[in-house]
Amino acid sequence: MNWTRAYGICLLTVLAISGCVSAPPEPGDPTSDEALLQALFREAVQTIEQGDLNEARSRFEQLARDYPDKAGPAANLGIIAFTEGDFETAKQWFEQVLGVSPQHVHALNYLGVIARNDGEFSEAEQYYRAALAADQDYAPAILNLAFLLDIYLGKPAKAVELYERYQSAASEPHPRLEDWIFDAKNRI
Repeated sequence: MNWTRAYGICLLTVLAISGCVSAPPEPGDPTSDEALLQALFREAVQTIEQGDLNEARSRFEQLARDYPDKAGPAANLGIIAFTEGDFETAKQWFEQVLGVSPQHVHALNYLGVIARNDGEFSEAEQYYRAALAADQDYAPAILNLAFLLDIYLGKPAKAVELYERYQSAASEPHPRLEDWIFDAKNRI
């Protein structure tokens, strides 16, 4: 009986100590704040992967309110809005991202796509080039700039250079890339 009681007391002590270890972090501790942000961010991303955009939006909106100096939540809100076809809201979120992180390649690329869709071709080109200034190998911006120059601005020679650059930058180039290059070369 004493053994059981001693074991029980030992078990309660271990549980009490482990409870102290897993207690919530002290407010203002930057390492625990960052860890919490990362955990909450991963959970929100998982809701996107599960296809629950409403829940993901709600989680990212809360993260955007709680961490206004972080670009990730706003960028994901922009992507969700873009996916849903709400380009005006997407644009607002991506512009907010640039306020926090002016060289955010994803936001710059999406803003380029939105501008291109609105017929603002010079603005689209500026966004794509800004994305490439931030990361010269960012494949989506390379390809989008190539499309813009080729299809919308009638500059196939410049587009061919970018198509070929995309071919070397992309991990899996688009299967129709060779056709695009061939077509653009024929129009030169």
